[in-house]
Amino acid sequence: MDVLSANANVSRVPFFRFLNFEIRSLDSLHAEAEMTFDDRLIGNPVMEYYHGGIIASFMEATAAIAVHPDFADVPVKPINLTVDYLRPGVKGPLYARAKLTRKGKRMASVSVITWQTDREKAVAEGLYHFLLV
Repeated sequence: MDVLSANANVSRVPFFRFLNFEIRSLDSLHAEAEMTFDDRLIGNPVMEYYHGGIIASFMEATAAIAVHPDFADVPVKPINLTVDYLRPGVKGPLYARAKLTRKGKRMASVSVITWQTDREKAVAEGLYHFLLV
């Protein structure tokens, strides 16, 4: 699947539209996305940091797309996730890169990293597991 088709699928999911992200690159093992900052995504209004749940949701969406980019037909189902928050997500774009680490017949594992200005300074890292339907 190409990036244009994947973004068309993203635009059909109401929560994905709420997150306001776009797939930037996609191949058989990776998906990379960019989420635009918006005030509705703030968790700390004093410091203007992203809400942790928004970061985890963005990571989960990117991971799910890495597993099954054509999710419009049969989406994958998350069964477990672990997120390590490493630094605050400040006002500005947030990037995520999901790497498919294992995909079997029934389950897939994906590692995800998010960053803002420097890929080496991660905002959060996560491990997601999906049930393949």
